[in-house]
Amino acid sequence: MISYFTKVSRATERDLPKQFINYSTHIKGTTTNISTPIKISQAYKYSTSFLHRPSTKNFRNIQNHQLISKMPLMTISQSLDESYTKHKIIPEVVDTFDTQGLLTIEYGENAHVALGNTLKVNETQERPVIQFTLNSPGQEKELEISTSDKFALVLTDPDAPSNKDHKWSEYAHWIITDLSLNTQSEEDGSAESLSTILDYSKGKEILKYEGPAPPPGTGKHRYVFLLFKQDPSVNYEAPPDRPTWGTNVPGSGYRDWIKKHGGDSKLIGINFFYAEDTSQD
Repeated sequence: MISYFTKVSRATERDLPKQFINYSTHIKGTTTNISTPIKISQAYKYSTSFLHRPSTKNFRNIQNHQLISKMPLMTISQSLDESYTKHKIIPEVVDTFDTQGLLTIEYGENAHVALGNTLKVNETQERPVIQFTLNSPGQEKELEISTSDKFALVLTDPDAPSNKDHKWSEYAHWIITDLSLNTQSEEDGSAESLSTILDYSKGKEILKYEGPAPPPGTGKHRYVFLLFKQDPSVNYEAPPDRPTWGTNVPGSGYRDWIKKHGGDSKLIGINFFYAEDTSQD
C-alpha cells in the first residue's frame, strides 16, 4: 500500500514524552523522521494507510499544527501521476504537470476522496474539508512558493452528461480563488514546508459550490479537484455558464478557462472521485 497521508488517532500520555512527540513516517520502505513539537492535549500518532484519512473533527483539531515537515513525497508523486493517467485525468482534463503536493479531501468521516474511488451522490452535496501538503523542498522540478502567494481551487466534471456524450463537458461545479496557505517560511519569504486546511472564508468563491448531480443511467462521472497557484497579475472571473465552462464547445473546460483567464497560473495538485446516479429514469 502506497503511503499517501495520515490517519490520526488520540495518543495516550503514557506513549508520549512529557510535552512533545516525534513522528516517524514510512514511505515505501523509506523512513523519514519528522520532529515536530505537539502538546499532549493535541498529540496524535501517525498511520500511513492511503485509504484512511483524518476525520473532520480531527482536521479541525490539527488545523493550527504542522504535522508534516519536509516530507519527501517523490515516490508518492509518481504514484499520483500514474493514477491521473490511468483514469485519463491526463490528458482529458489537464496536460502533464509537476505534482507539488498532496490534496486530501473529505466530505465526511466515511466519505474521503481517494484518487478514483466512488462516493454516493448524497454524500457530496456540501463543500468538503480540504487539506494540502506541500512537497519537501529540494526535490526536482520544485515550484517556488512564497508565503504571499494565493491559490485557487476548482471542481470540474469531464463526463457531462455522460462519459460517452460530452456535449455539456466539462461542467464547472466550483471555483474559489485567493486562498492562502499556512506556511513556515525561510528568511527570504519562501515557503519551507506546510500542511494546512484550506480556509474558504478567506478566499473568494466566484462560482458557488454545486454538488454532483449525474443524470440517471449515464454511468459514473469523474469529479476532479484541481489546486493551482495564481498569477498575481490576473483577476480571475467565473465562466459565464457551468456547462462547457461557458464556451459552448463540447469537451472544453478548466484547461481552456485557465489558458484564457489564468495568465501564468501553475497547477500544483489534483484529487478526484467517481459518482453515479443508479436510479432508473
